Amino acid sequence: MTSITQSPTATIKPQSARSTSRAFIWFKRVGLWSIIGIVSLAVVGALYQTVASGLDQHAYPAPGQMIDVGGYKLHLYCTGANVKGSPTVILETGLGSISSAWARVQPEVAKATRVCSYDRAGMGWSDPGSTPRDAQHIAQELHTLLHNANISGPYVLVGWSYGGLYVREYAGQYRDEVTGLVLLDSSHPDQWTSTPEGQAQFETNAKIYSVAPILARLGVMRVMGLMQPASDLPTPYNETLKASFAATKDWDTQSAEFLASPATTNQVRKYISLDNIPLYVLTATEHGTPPAQEQLWQGWQTELAALSTNSVQQIVESADHASFWRDPETSKLSIAAILKVIEAARTGAILK
Repeated sequence: MTSITQSPTATIKPQSARSTSRAFIWFKRVGLWSIIGIVSLAVVGALYQTVASGLDQHAYPAPGQMIDVGGYKLHLYCTGANVKGSPTVILETGLGSISSAWARVQPEVAKATRVCSYDRAGMGWSDPGSTPRDAQHIAQELHTLLHNANISGPYVLVGWSYGGLYVREYAGQYRDEVTGLVLLDSSHPDQWTSTPEGQAQFETNAKIYSVAPILARLGVMRVMGLMQPASDLPTPYNETLKASFAATKDWDTQSAEFLASPATTNQVRKYISLDNIPLYVLTATEHGTPPAQEQLWQGWQTELAALSTNSVQQIVESADHASFWRDPETSKLSIAAILKVIEAARTGAILK
């Protein structure tokens, strides 16, 4: 018998199936290499951040003293001496800034009295501190710092931007120690809550500050800092500001302070009067915001001046938010305002 073996029928894939398979494999490879690339960049960025941060710490030693405030240390830099019973000036910088920002202001004020700048916990040369990073906590830390450093009052407090909220909180908690205030384009407790636009801006900023510490750890903020314009401060102050902008711990702290804004503004809002304490308010006009927002800011500045019955508000045309410490000419107005408040606090005179 003859057996007949049938050949198996070959299976032929349609052209479209083969194309789909190749495309799938290609996408898998692209996805894999993309993941490898992203991880590699993250590792390189983190290494870059770690090495560069170490170099910054070595290159820019603290100019002042490191004072223990209860398990961690804050940087305090004091110059000048009290003359004729003049009060000590305490300089409080804004969100994300450090004591180096006062390079133009502090030396001139030091010719008249003792003046101290410092770095809030986690900023500049100061160690990270405890949470929350709201105004109440920050004012208490400053009080402990001054006490432990034997810097006795009375004080004239100077606050720029968010620093204005912090010095107002200090004046509220320790009213007997404060003999004058200078607010340099200060933040206002209502700026994030009084309008839908302000609320939306707060939400946007909060999202940014939530991811900024992660980006800082990957070196992204350091690279961004290289593209920022110079602060126009003398060397090495400009370089220390850049180092702070790139530092991981500084972004951790800046984020924590901003995200604590609802608590901070609620705390400060309850202090509705400074009685007749000498108060000088300097106000910028160029904030890069729409006219309606600028009008709101000007109204808030007028409200700040009304906190005391012994106050002066000076509106500085063409000045921007940072001009009062950064610009060589506008910073002279800050110095003059501080000196006027010192004299009014010392003599009991009315501000003019």
